[in-house]
Amino acid sequence: MKRLIKENLFYLVPYLGFACIAAACLLMYSKREIHLEINAHHSGFADVFFYIMTYVGDGVTGLVIGIFIFWWKGLRTGITTGLAMITAAAVTQTLKHTIFSGEPRPKVYFESIHEQLRFVPWVENYLFDSFPSGHSTQAFALCFCLAILLKNNWAKTGMFLLAVFIGFSRMYLSQHFLRDVFFGSLIGTVMTLLVFAISTRMNKGRLPFEK
Repeated sequence: MKRLIKENLFYLVPYLGFACIAAACLLMYSKREIHLEINAHHSGFADVFFYIMTYVGDGVTGLVIGIFIFWWKGLRTGITTGLAMITAAAVTQTLKHTIFSGEPRPKVYFESIHEQLRFVPWVENYLFDSFPSGHSTQAFALCFCLAILLKNNWAKTGMFLLAVFIGFSRMYLSQHFLRDVFFGSLIGTVMTLLVFAISTRMNKGRLPFEK
């Protein structure tokens, strides 16, 4: 665990900063206030950009990248990456469909209090099961997996920024609130760290891709 953290500080330190800022916003402002502030800043370019970003965080993209990792880094690394993503997704989907089942998404929430949102016209907005965000869980799990596999520190930071863009896209498109994205990111990051730590211990202190 210590080695994983030490070698991925260029991902984890920015993530810690992001987590602190998100947590502070959630403590200081209501989800309504935060979402309306985000929703007030739309543009044609951003509509297209974040529409593309949100699909980088979907299941099909994760599957394609997972297959690539099998080919790139071998069986053990592919299995570890797959387990990290599956475990994170399982935690999120269990919470989403049990304890927090039926949690209204922004479209339903704002209709219930008679406030209008600006939506991207070609995006279908879902109605319920908002918490936590599945896309954000997968984005942060997958990007952290890739950060672990990459040697270049700035590439690790790049993976963090990609995850943030994907998470933000869920709020920009009014599919989720900040708290959904924040807790999804936390689940994805923590479960990936745990799965890789267990794999490293089972591999006698070597990371999955080390022989």
